[in-house]
Amino acid sequence: MSAGASATGTNAIAIGADARAPGHESLAHGRRAQAGGARSVAIGVGAIASGQNTVALGADSVADRDDTVSVGQRGRERQIVHVAPGTEPTDAVNVTQLRAAMSDTTAYTNRRIGDLQQSITDTARDAYSGVAAATALTMIPDVDRDKTLSIGVGGAVYKGHRAVALGGTARISENLKVRAGVAMSAGGNTVGVGMSWQW
Repeated sequence: MSAGASATGTNAIAIGADARAPGHESLAHGRRAQAGGARSVAIGVGAIASGQNTVALGADSVADRDDTVSVGQRGRERQIVHVAPGTEPTDAVNVTQLRAAMSDTTAYTNRRIGDLQQSITDTARDAYSGVAAATALTMIPDVDRDKTLSIGVGGAVYKGHRAVALGGTARISENLKVRAGVAMSAGGNTVGVGMSWQW
């Protein structure tokens, strides 16, 4: 013990002028260092370890939350340098590891956004092509009333997506008419069949 040092806690140690170690099994090392928490350690001039199982490292460091290690205080923080990469779940992570993780996360996010954008683009293409195909089918002229068979083609463009269609209409009887057609576009083929009974 040094001048003014006081180790009043059970099995406590105080080293340094005016060092105080009132905590159970605590250690205060340094001028005016204080280890008040049970099993706390304060090392450095003016270091304070008031929480239980705490460690205050360095001059004027404050460890006032239980089960923590402090290397500074609010407004007077310090860096911990030369930290090896963590390997276990509870290890500290260094900046290199953090940057690598952020890079991986960014790459994954960008890839997923790219996939989503491609999916949206594909869906839009199919939808626009479908509209063009349906329109092309409706452009095929109907069979005239005095005719029994009509074959025709149709075409359409919707938002830059093109489609062509081939279809025919047959008048089966005076009252029955059947129509069928197929349209082709970048989104796929569309087939339609219809029948009407007139009286």
